[in-house]
Amino acid sequence: MTGQPVKRSFAGASLDYLGARYVGAGPEACSYTTQAIEIPMTDGVKLAADYYAPELPDNQKSAGLIMIQCCYGRGSGISFINARIFAARGYQALFVSTRGTYGSEGTFDPGSNEQSDSQDIVAWMRQQPWYPGSFATLGASYLGYSQWALLHDPPADCVAAVIPVGPHDQAWHAWGTGSFRLDRASWSDLMSKCDEEKGSFLSRLANIPGLSFLRSSELEEAVAGLPLEASLQKYFGDKAPWLFEYLKHPNVDDDYWTPRRHHIALQRANIPILLISGWYDTFTTQTMHQFKHLRGRGVNVNLVVGPWTHVQGSGLYSMPEILDFLSEHVAKTEDARSNREVGVPHARQARIFITGSQEWRSMPTWPPDTRPKTLYLQENNGIGPGPPVLDTSPASFVFDPLNPTPSIGGNQMSSGGRVDDSAYAKRSDVLAFTSEPLSEDLEILGIPSVRLIHTSDPPFADLFIRLSEVDTHGVSHNITEIYQVLDPSRDTSKPLNLDLQDCAHRFRVGTRMRLIVAGGSFPMYARSLGTDEDRLRSDKTTPQKHTITIAGGVSQLVLPTTSAV
Repeated sequence: MTGQPVKRSFAGASLDYLGARYVGAGPEACSYTTQAIEIPMTDGVKLAADYYAPELPDNQKSAGLIMIQCCYGRGSGISFINARIFAARGYQALFVSTRGTYGSEGTFDPGSNEQSDSQDIVAWMRQQPWYPGSFATLGASYLGYSQWALLHDPPADCVAAVIPVGPHDQAWHAWGTGSFRLDRASWSDLMSKCDEEKGSFLSRLANIPGLSFLRSSELEEAVAGLPLEASLQKYFGDKAPWLFEYLKHPNVDDDYWTPRRHHIALQRANIPILLISGWYDTFTTQTMHQFKHLRGRGVNVNLVVGPWTHVQGSGLYSMPEILDFLSEHVAKTEDARSNREVGVPHARQARIFITGSQEWRSMPTWPPDTRPKTLYLQENNGIGPGPPVLDTSPASFVFDPLNPTPSIGGNQMSSGGRVDDSAYAKRSDVLAFTSEPLSEDLEILGIPSVRLIHTSDPPFADLFIRLSEVDTHGVSHNITEIYQVLDPSRDTSKPLNLDLQDCAHRFRVGTRMRLIVAGGSFPMYARSLGTDEDRLRSDKTTPQKHTITIAGGVSQLVLPTTSAV
C-alpha cells in the first residue's frame, strides 16, 4: 500500500530550518513531499518506508537518491538528520524501517536480515518510476551496519556511502575483548520496547536521565546480579531474545555470528566512502580498521575523526563534510563548500582532531609516519624514560569482583567521552603510573602499546589499561584505552603485549602522562569472577591479585610520536 505524497508543513519547515542551523548545513535548495510506502521482501514481509521527493522545477533533476535503513523509527528527530535535511537540498531519500520495527513486518533479529533485506530494497527501487539509475547509502551506528551488510554484495548502481560510527562486525563488538560488552543489554532494553512505548526512539532516549549507560535502576540491578545471564533473564523475560543468543555464543567465529559479520565488505567495496568517528565512540576501533583496510586496497575513502562520543559522531558535528561528500560523489557538482572551518574531505584523506592542542589537521592517511618512544614503569608508581634498577619491587593490586573497578568515561555507548578520571588514582584496586611534568610538548598519533610482565593469582583475570593526561592542576582526563580477558594458560614469563585504541593527542609542557592499570571496567564489560567457571552463569567469585614486574625496565609504554618531536 502506498500513500499520497504530502507537502512539508510549516512546522516541519521550521524544524528543518532550526535543525540545519544547528548542524551547519547551509541554506535549503527546495521544499519536498513525503510519501508513505510499503516495500515487499522476497519472503512476503513488507517493510514500512517514507519516500522523500524534492520539489524542483520540471527541467531540474534531483541531486541523487539516498537510501537509509533504520531500526530507530522514522519520526521527526531521526528523519531530520537522515532524510529531510537532504531532501531540502535537492536529494531524493528512501527512509526504510528495519524488519520488525516501527511499522515494518517480521521479527527484529539484529543483524540477521539486513544483508538480504537491503538487496530486496535495491531491487524494488530499480522498478520505481522515480529511480534515477544510481543511489548512495547513509546513516550512523546501526544504520551504518546496515550499509556494510549491503556492501557484502555491492550493487553496481551504489555509487557512494556515508558511514558515521558504524560497525561492520557485531561479534567483534559483543565479544571482541573476550568479555561480554554490557551496552548490548541497555541497547536491547531500548529496542525491546520499540513497539510498546509511545514516541520516537530519540524521544525515549532523551528521557533517560543524563543519557546514562543503563536505562533504569532495575536494569542496573540486573546487570549487577549474579549469575549474570539468570539475572538478565529475570529482567527481560521473553523480550529481547537476541540478547540471550549473544550470551550463548562467546566465540566470535561461531556460525551464529556469520551473517552478522561483514569483513568481506571491506574486500569488495570499491566506491567512495566517507567514514566518521570520534575518539570516544564505542565503535572507534572498527572504524579505524575499516579505513586502514580500504585505504590499503586503494579505495577512495575519507576519514573524519573528532573529539566526539557515539552520539556526537553520528553526524551532528560533521554535516558540512557529509554534504560536501555527497555533492562531489553523488550530485557530482562543483559547489563544494571549501571554506568550511573544518575543511572538505578529498580522496584518500584523513581529517583528524588532535586533542590536547585542540586543532584539526589534514593528512594523506592514518596513522601517519611516527617513531616509537619507550617509557618504563618505575617504582613508586612512576613512569619515565629510563629503565628502573634491577632490584625494584613489583607493583600489585587486588581486583574484587564484588566491588568492581567502575567504568569512567571513555568509549561507552552513551555516558562516555573525555571525563575527569582522577578517581582511578585514589582507588586501591588500580595502579596509576604517572610521569614527571613534561619539559617539552610530546605528540602521539596512532596506537600506543604496553608491554607488561604480568601475573595474576588466580590466573583467571582481565586487564583494563588507559592512557590519560594529568593537567597542571592535577586533574586527569582520559585519552585512549584497551580491555582484554587474559589467557589463563599463557606463559607469564613472557611479555604481555597489548595495543591501545588509536588516538591523536599532544601533551603540553607541564602536563603529565598517566598509565592506569586495573582488573575491570564495570558496567562496560562483564567482570572477571576469578574462577574457571563461566562468568555469565556462575555466582562464585574470587578476588584476583595482579602483579606487574618493574625491575630492569621489562614493563613499558611505547608511544607513536611524530617525527617533529
